[in-house]
Amino acid sequence: MKFSNKTIQYKLKATDQNGRMMLIDDSSDLQLPSIEKLSDTIKGAGIMGEIDWPTFGQLGSMTFTVNNRADSGQYAILSRPGEIKFEVVWVTDVLDSNNVKIGLQQNKVFMTGASKKYDMGKLEVNAAADGSSDFEIFYIRKVVDGKEVLLIDKFNYKYVVNGVDFYAQLRTALQ
Repeated sequence: MKFSNKTIQYKLKATDQNGRMMLIDDSSDLQLPSIEKLSDTIKGAGIMGEIDWPTFGQLGSMTFTVNNRADSGQYAILSRPGEIKFEVVWVTDVLDSNNVKIGLQQNKVFMTGASKKYDMGKLEVNAAADGSSDFEIFYIRKVVDGKEVLLIDKFNYKYVVNGVDFYAQLRTALQ
């Protein structure tokens, strides 16, 4: 059995104002988007209490956050309006308990979104500014060791997990 342990290192790239991918090399940490389904509370006869039931095909806001130690021109560029593409690559160490070996696992996330917050941080002598930038994500694709494990494309009604397209039936029904 293989156990993923922790992140060894990561790299963040984003498109600049000309659409070229550039390295953002001084972030302190990243918060990848959460995938939360929109829901509605149902109650009544046949149900003991309430159920907060997820609505099929409806996802909440997906926010990607880049935290930085100090503001730079890189973050100002990312505050611009319009589409921004991101590529995050990170490596985790993995323990193979069958062979008692430690290996590496490559993870990649490709995202497309738009800037929704640019916080330049706090200025204090001899301290990090601790600024951040938030982005609304509408496309996300995750690849682990070369295999696509997740694809969400909100504008094209795609939600694919390990090759299973859960929204294919929804797209067909909407034709």
